[in-house]
Amino acid sequence: MKILLILLFFFYNAYAIITIAPVDIGEKPGFSGMLKGSFETKRGNTDLDNYSAGLRVQYDNNSSYVVWSDFVFSYGMTSGVKNTNKTYAHLRYIHALYEKSINWESFIQSETNEFTKVKHRFLGGGGIRFQNRETVWGKIHAGVGVFYEDIAYTTRLDPNEKSLRINTYFAYTKNFTKESSLSYVFYYQPKADEFSDYITSHGLELNIYVYKQLYINVVFYYDYDSVPAVGVKKEDVTQKTSFIFKF
Repeated sequence: MKILLILLFFFYNAYAIITIAPVDIGEKPGFSGMLKGSFETKRGNTDLDNYSAGLRVQYDNNSSYVVWSDFVFSYGMTSGVKNTNKTYAHLRYIHALYEKSINWESFIQSETNEFTKVKHRFLGGGGIRFQNRETVWGKIHAGVGVFYEDIAYTTRLDPNEKSLRINTYFAYTKNFTKESSLSYVFYYQPKADEFSDYITSHGLELNIYVYKQLYINVVFYYDYDSVPAVGVKKEDVTQKTSFIFKF
């Protein structure tokens, strides 16, 4: 049965995005992780190839800190024409300042996306995160900080960017059962010296327990970049459904 579930997980028609629900100190002590992936091929009336994989690894010392990292890769072609090619890697360290309700956090991140003309985007930063104790109404996280970013574009029309951005976010999580939950996160990231240049992101996620370590994950994203690369739309809307295997 376990082999069958793992096979279903890998061949389900979905794109990998690691879960967006915030990570808390003491939530899952020790080493843990989760895996997403998909592979889809069509031939005949439609020629299509989609490949995607995502991995999260995490260590929680159950008292003062948690560290986790995400790795995501997606690639796709339709009728021999490439339509997806992007990577994402993120490493974050969270340490308790006052019990577990106030934390400081630091992170580094790397991204590439051929279809938003991003050759690479490197960033690093940190800040303070606040959270309330979980109630019957759910749990709230809020964070504020800064990060430095270095962006290189694939087109010569866009100069490389090196800038400092303010990072603010709000997250809400409601657990319906011990293993199933609904999460929402909002990011607002303006340039420190030019507030008209900003990035916002809304994410909504439903995580449903299926069997043992297997979950169904549905996410919806709405991203907005006020000053994207030349020829790139300001808005991106994404909906993805996939299986998660936790370990």
